[in-house]
Amino acid sequence: MKKLLAILLSAVMIGSLAACGSQSDTKSSSKSDSETTAPAETKAAEPKTNLPKLDNSKWKYNEDGEFYYQVGIDYCEKPVDETLQKVAFIVPAAYMDATDNKNGTFTCKLSENGTINGYTASNAPIIMPIATEGYYAAEALTEEAFTENPFFANSISEFTTEGFVYVFPGCRGIEEGAPTGVTDLKAAIRYVRYCDDVTAGDAENIFIFGMSGGGAQAAILGASGNSELYDPYLSSIGAIENVSDAVAGSMDWCPITDLDTANAEYEWMVGCTRSGRSADDQAISDGLANAFAEYVNSAGFTDKDGNALTLTESKEGIYQAGTYYEYVKSIIEKSLNNYLSDTKFDDPELHNSYKSAKGYIDELNADKKWINYDESTNTATITSIADFAKTCKNASNMLVAFDQPESGNTLFGYGDGNGAHFDQILADVLKKLNNKYAAEYESDLSKTDSFNCSVEQRVNMYTPLYYLMKSRDGYGKSTVAKYWRIRAGIEQPNTSVTTEINLALALENYDGVESVDFEEVWAQGHEPVERTGESTENFIKWVKDCTKA
Repeated sequence: MKKLLAILLSAVMIGSLAACGSQSDTKSSSKSDSETTAPAETKAAEPKTNLPKLDNSKWKYNEDGEFYYQVGIDYCEKPVDETLQKVAFIVPAAYMDATDNKNGTFTCKLSENGTINGYTASNAPIIMPIATEGYYAAEALTEEAFTENPFFANSISEFTTEGFVYVFPGCRGIEEGAPTGVTDLKAAIRYVRYCDDVTAGDAENIFIFGMSGGGAQAAILGASGNSELYDPYLSSIGAIENVSDAVAGSMDWCPITDLDTANAEYEWMVGCTRSGRSADDQAISDGLANAFAEYVNSAGFTDKDGNALTLTESKEGIYQAGTYYEYVKSIIEKSLNNYLSDTKFDDPELHNSYKSAKGYIDELNADKKWINYDESTNTATITSIADFAKTCKNASNMLVAFDQPESGNTLFGYGDGNGAHFDQILADVLKKLNNKYAAEYESDLSKTDSFNCSVEQRVNMYTPLYYLMKSRDGYGKSTVAKYWRIRAGIEQPNTSVTTEINLALALENYDGVESVDFEEVWAQGHEPVERTGESTENFIKWVKDCTKA
């Protein structure tokens, strides 16, 4: 079975052959109102749009994949980029009663009898890939995706043969600046709900999935359902009104997200792995690491038992002690012990065959003993997070990973493809240090976009924890997905493990979230990682478990 990453990338490649406003959150008609993800207080209202619903006389059939599909469907009335802001629907043939129009298209009605794995046309989950790695645009699917590349159709059929309806949205990306990508994806989700009564699939069981920047935007969508912050942006592209843009589940591989604290997290965790810095650069790194401790101690993180997770000063390193530190350390140890339990070290197909778990540990301890291994129980502990980072997670990003002094960050630019500074924590550090870049950061952070939204507001819109933490203003002001699955390669060098750990912590303590399946995967990097098995098959199983099929 192909890796899910290949599916997302092939789709992109083939496609290329209230601070700012206010609006009531409502939901469209659906097949399963009892399972709605829209807020309980939502008012019943008719969808407001001039967009037509999906035309059931224009389906095409893919014989190899045994599914019907339509591409190039408008999901907003006033698209900024008509080549991107389109959505495609792919439906298992079992859910359709089709009549051949004799012109290459079919007129289809929903089947009352067709079933796949217990699913029917009315209750089948809808899955939606967020194909925006690096936060780049996702190309909308075209006819060529199905007629010129059999691999792509076969990849889609891995999902449709399981009974899932597959919906692929194109969207704008990083060069247009936040929040355009998630805005477009929300508009597409609204359109799917709008068409709920005319096409197969349960619009109250939409599951999104993505990797890297796609995983980040999947997390944002999962946390920000029906957030009023997006209203002016959605209105500007003519998105459907009075329809929910919440989802049921979010699958996030290596989500590069919560960028408001990402620079500080990075320096707290991997700053110790750098050497040869200038005094100025070291002062910035240290300032960010200290700022991360201040953030953690004010954020309100707790473990599953409600115990506060905080950082305290330490003799070595910067705030490398406290309950939060011990929690992160325990997650690292759990990941290592899972690997020891899962791995057959004498397997000749392993990239590195160490013959035994002890041989593997000895290799990791070659330069310095930082893992204590009990061979009798096949379990291990580590001496410190710093020792782990120096061996397994050396910094790959430059100092100030996500907001470079010379260039800023394109994601929080203003649609001209140029970068802008967005990190308030970093700006405060630079100001305290009287750094030459401080004035530039302060200037950028004072700007507003064409909707009169500040950089801080736009960053909040792209920060899942803004909606999930009681310490943040967005808490309780969105419809959060009920089901979450998060996977990250613990050795990925471009972000701190605290990114996904903090997301999982927040979700585990959020009222209304029913399940959080989170794993850091040992010895893996920045890819759609899994402890065992393939990403696609594990994602499919997870969706089935969530929908109890």
